[in-house]
Amino acid sequence: MFRMVRFRRDKEAAYQAEQTKRLAPSQRWMVLAAGASYGLADLWLGVAAGDTTGMLMGSSLALLVATLALWGLMRTEFVRERIEIVPIIIALTFGAHQVYSLALAPDGGPLRAAFVFGALAAFTTLISPTIQTAFASIITAAVVAAIGFGVVLPNQGVSVDLVDTLTFAVPVISIVLGLAMTLDYARREAFSYRHELGRRATTDDISGVSNRAHIHQLAQNEFGRARRYKEPLSIVMIEIDGFESVMENAGPIALDTLIQVFSGYCVIVMRHCDSFGRLGPKRFLALLPETPAKGAMVLATRMVRELAALDVMVDDDKLNFTVSIGVAEAHPNDKWAGDLMRRCTQALDDAIESGRNTAVLAHANAQANANDASASPMMSGSAANVMMPEASSGGMRKTA
Repeated sequence: MFRMVRFRRDKEAAYQAEQTKRLAPSQRWMVLAAGASYGLADLWLGVAAGDTTGMLMGSSLALLVATLALWGLMRTEFVRERIEIVPIIIALTFGAHQVYSLALAPDGGPLRAAFVFGALAAFTTLISPTIQTAFASIITAAVVAAIGFGVVLPNQGVSVDLVDTLTFAVPVISIVLGLAMTLDYARREAFSYRHELGRRATTDDISGVSNRAHIHQLAQNEFGRARRYKEPLSIVMIEIDGFESVMENAGPIALDTLIQVFSGYCVIVMRHCDSFGRLGPKRFLALLPETPAKGAMVLATRMVRELAALDVMVDDDKLNFTVSIGVAEAHPNDKWAGDLMRRCTQALDDAIESGRNTAVLAHANAQANANDASASPMMSGSAANVMMPEASSGGMRKTA
């Protein structure tokens, strides 16, 4: 249950981050467009009411200045990181300005008053990152309108028919709320669809770890990063022993359970910076950045020992299994990640031939041995074949 809640929370955070990234570049220009639009709306109200004092012209100019100020503030890092407050500020600024405009031109009519506040609600909904922000902006605009119609305009002797205004405003606001919910639902569905496509393209369905294509891509990325920064990189290739016999004796459901327990264990014992994926039905690969060969062998030895003692319960039946592990460290001679994985595969084959339930460190090629004195830190461990070294401490690996 807690895992599901955490997954939903992470998904919601990812959705909000995606919405923020999508809206941030265009939000500033939309604010400028809104300021010009509301200035024209003021002139429209003034013409409809026959205003000739020029006060609405000054009001429109003040709105444009306020819009430019808000546009400048949105270029600051503080506001960019909090774009959800921008629609609320706009609802307060533009809403207060519309109340002032109605006070100057009360004969504009309830239809025009409902239109400007409906347009304000629609605009704040359009630039809101989430549905929560959209509702907060709409409520802010409604509160400003209620204060204006209930307090400001009556105190100035302006007579505006509240009932007629609400008659026009309620349907407009209802339509805007419906559009806000529909737009947010469409955004979430699109995000969920893209998220699910990305998950299926990179994740193995049974084990829940990276699939073959993704772990190969991560291996190439980590190999390139290790070469660039001259850091050690080790990989660990793991094969489940007796995979076929478990399938024949226990069945596919028990085998899936075993794979899930095994994958969960591997994810737990590794660091956050490590990567783990499934290469095939019974073969897995772990990437250990900033880890020399000795540190990787410490981890491999621990995994061999602990997995051999691990019991997997399936329908009151106990499944015991062992693993064979090959370990390899990147050398300056390696041209790409495939060279490193080829040596690790050979080490795994040696572990299988030696009787399984063991870990073997890959041989270094002759050229790498000759260049050890001047090699980069990518090769800092021993190049000899090592069979199950006795080590009880993980101190050889940098902790995350």
